[in-house]
Amino acid sequence: MTATMSGLLRLSALRPLHRIFQTPPRHSSGATTPSDSTTTTAISVPAPVDRIRQRNFSLLYESLEIDGNPSRVWANYTNLLTFLGYEQLPLEIHQQVLRKCTPSSRLLRASATRRLFLGNVPRTPHLYEGRLQTVVRNIRALGVQPTLDDYNFILEQFAVVGHHFGVMQVYKELTSFGITPRTKTFGLCLQAIAHRLTLPVALRDKDRRILVTRRMVSELVSAMKSLNIPFTSVNLDLTMRILKETTDMQGFEMLMKWGYGIDLANPDCPPLEYLAYPTDASSGVKAPIPQPFSTAALNMTIDTLGRLGNISRMVQAFEVLTAPLPQHSPNATSTSYNDEEDEDDFGVSVEPPPPPFTPPSARPNTTTYNLLLRHVSRAGHAVFARHYLVQAMRLEKEVFLTLRRDFGRLPLQDVPAPHFSINRGTLLSVFGQSNRDKNLGLMRWLSLKLNQILKRKRNALNYYSDHRAARQRKRLWPYNDPSRSTDTLPMLPVTPRKSAIPPTPLSRGSSRFTTIMQRWRAPQGVGEVFDVDVEDESSQLPTPVKNFNLDLHIRVLTRDIAEIEALQDHVRMVFARTTRRVKERLGRRVWRGKDIYLLTDGDRRRRISMGEWENIARVRKEKTHRPYIFPWSDPVNRQRAPAPHLNLDKAEPENVGKWVQAR
Repeated sequence: MTATMSGLLRLSALRPLHRIFQTPPRHSSGATTPSDSTTTTAISVPAPVDRIRQRNFSLLYESLEIDGNPSRVWANYTNLLTFLGYEQLPLEIHQQVLRKCTPSSRLLRASATRRLFLGNVPRTPHLYEGRLQTVVRNIRALGVQPTLDDYNFILEQFAVVGHHFGVMQVYKELTSFGITPRTKTFGLCLQAIAHRLTLPVALRDKDRRILVTRRMVSELVSAMKSLNIPFTSVNLDLTMRILKETTDMQGFEMLMKWGYGIDLANPDCPPLEYLAYPTDASSGVKAPIPQPFSTAALNMTIDTLGRLGNISRMVQAFEVLTAPLPQHSPNATSTSYNDEEDEDDFGVSVEPPPPPFTPPSARPNTTTYNLLLRHVSRAGHAVFARHYLVQAMRLEKEVFLTLRRDFGRLPLQDVPAPHFSINRGTLLSVFGQSNRDKNLGLMRWLSLKLNQILKRKRNALNYYSDHRAARQRKRLWPYNDPSRSTDTLPMLPVTPRKSAIPPTPLSRGSSRFTTIMQRWRAPQGVGEVFDVDVEDESSQLPTPVKNFNLDLHIRVLTRDIAEIEALQDHVRMVFARTTRRVKERLGRRVWRGKDIYLLTDGDRRRRISMGEWENIARVRKEKTHRPYIFPWSDPVNRQRAPAPHLNLDKAEPENVGKWVQAR
């Protein structure tokens, strides 16, 4: 038996597989025609080849049906193509392999993020790009072109890894073959570009990436205009995010006009591009329909203008877009003419009325004021910072009163959630601006406003905490009635006590063991790009309605009070330290005989004596063993002179910023 197998193996090395199993023709005593012998040989030769061919088909079909490993699908696909040679597969098989030869978008996004955390940056953003290119070439070898859905699948694969060069190459390829892209196609391209901006890049390549991104977005937006494809909420949101990161003011203004119908130069007037379209429907040319202006769009507008450093335009956009001008009735005429007083022989030329225009507006929320105060404070506008903080406090008071009124007269499930509340981020920008400029007046004013804000929030916390406790007592009132029998009462949930015995380890199939997909976290800004649905081609997304949650509101109030109290202690410490430094600096100028500026003396500077300075700064002389608190020199003979000890701890720092200011 062993000798037979070894002989068969040696034979297989010399002959092809289909000739090993070919049996030689048997010669009988009877006459056999050559045709019969040839027929027998032709039937017996391709039998093993057909079995191998059928086996390769079965392996590929099985891997496609069970949705198996992409590498297994690709191996079976390449083996089958190698065995078939010039024989062509159906188009449907190539399309199925295109969608199964790579991991899903969810897995690709998770693996790319894990590599980003580990610092493993591959040479190509998409590891399976070669497989996709091979399948597309095989489809073209059949004499047909891939469909738009095939290209959209490739764009989706490139978008999850931020392969912006790849999506633009795929877009140019599909347009070169005469395929008209849809809204989803542009959305996937914009999603890939927006995702690439959130990924790290070398400092030397940052400027180049911004220039490339601007060119790509300009090309996509121009193509959408030429193809007359309207902006959807998703595509417009992605484009605005890209322009915000690239700080492209010209592109941002253009997109605001076409997307929302807002001319940032004149926010209360319709753009001139809209007035250029004919008003009658018989012309067949329709004016672009602007997207609804939401709170998220308002926040993005404020943030973009603030990053660009255009503070005046940012304040103008905030004032106009949050409080639009009232509209006149359509029957009222803006201009009246008097025929008797009109001396023009040609009469009055009647022009067609302009198309109706509703100025866009949105309701500001906490993020709006936080962004506004952040950019205003960074620009050094203390007046704007103080004004908008007062406006935020007034808005918070109105929101609290409205919430308390609705909470008292409506069911809990029908009470709308509040949209605004001052938090630490609202106050931190104003404090940072006062600390950078050493503006003691603004810092003292902020310290007083912190007391008012904390008082209002503590009252609200006590009010809602008492109501929650009352609701809990009302829900459990049968247990507080001693007249009722305990047998008819439902069983209360028993909270188990914490045991000192450590819990037993769970099995690997238990729910305590989470998968990698459940444990990974995307870096900052990655998740926001994929929170949108690019397949939604509707022009307006429904606004989610948030209802009031009592427990959540109490937790938010508790967190805000704790953070603002910590900020208040820090403001007091910084205010005392800044006041002491100002007193030391002015004290050195007084002892050196230099002039200082006093608010009570107008705009001029003058010299004062040390005694007058001690009365203004509330400095108290004490006998101490330390004759110097800081060094200074005599202005006449440049010798050391003794000086009284300045008791800064007992001085009143509130009066220093009021009476003294250094220039």
